[in-house]
Amino acid sequence: MFKKSQYILIISLFIVAENLYLHKLTKLKICLCVVGKNENLYIKEFINYYKKLGYNHIFLYDNNDINEEKFEDVIKDEIRKGFVTIIDFRGFRGRHISPQIEAYKDCYKKHNQEYDWLSFYDIDEYLQLIPSNLKIQSFLNNKRFNFCQNVKINWILFTSNNSLYFEDKPLEERVNIPLFNSKENVHIKSTVRGKLSKNYWLKARNSHTSIINFTSCSSSGRIVNYKSPFIAPPDFKFAFLKHHQNKSFEEYCLKIRRGRPIPNFKSYREEMKIKLFKDNKNNPEKLNILKKVFNETNFKFHEHYKYI
Repeated sequence: MFKKSQYILIISLFIVAENLYLHKLTKLKICLCVVGKNENLYIKEFINYYKKLGYNHIFLYDNNDINEEKFEDVIKDEIRKGFVTIIDFRGFRGRHISPQIEAYKDCYKKHNQEYDWLSFYDIDEYLQLIPSNLKIQSFLNNKRFNFCQNVKINWILFTSNNSLYFEDKPLEERVNIPLFNSKENVHIKSTVRGKLSKNYWLKARNSHTSIINFTSCSSSGRIVNYKSPFIAPPDFKFAFLKHHQNKSFEEYCLKIRRGRPIPNFKSYREEMKIKLFKDNKNNPEKLNILKKVFNETNFKFHEHYKYI
């Protein structure tokens, strides 16, 4: 049997150990690097989400065109408070390399000594930790990541069940149907350990994840030695990214009109626009949305895509 003094000592040691652990968690600094274009409708919800998740800072690379909207118009409070830093990438369209890769390289180079971990996600991706009340510090502080330098998190595509128009509601309310069996769920995004001497992104394509294969692991801590740095077998046990890619049909058309942050974005935009018109030629309501978004009344496509 323990004496009273021994019980007190054990409890005191437990309290000290717990405080040290919590202190360690609070010391863990984690930032998010993100590139945005035409995202003013969603950016405030996105920032609030990651703030609640425990991120210490967001570096937001503004890739809008020169005369387009500004993030400062909707998130000036978070900028003033110092939670968000805007980096001017306005009008940048690289000839041979994606502005997204340039932004990621810049963010890691400038801030990897300052932060223990740096996440690289898009504005339509919401990190879901399991259990849901877990903070990012607790998640990354787990011993299963002790030997990991790159934590690869899989997507789960979410849909709004083919709604046609934008609704002024949070994405979490209206784009909330998971597609667990989607083939797209093999895609991954990265949270990378800071202070690495070797870390880089491919120049040849739109790379969403840094190339550190030999020290990469899944959200379960399982080492991922997959052939492609962009995909990995789905692992949703402890975390996944809710990928709100499609939203409503109207918003998806706007996304196609915006194009992708890659050098050949104009050809991509035209190809996807043609495909949308082709696929929806018998749907009058969707065709009306297409005409409105792309401001077109005449169809001048290749013969095999001709609208009838």
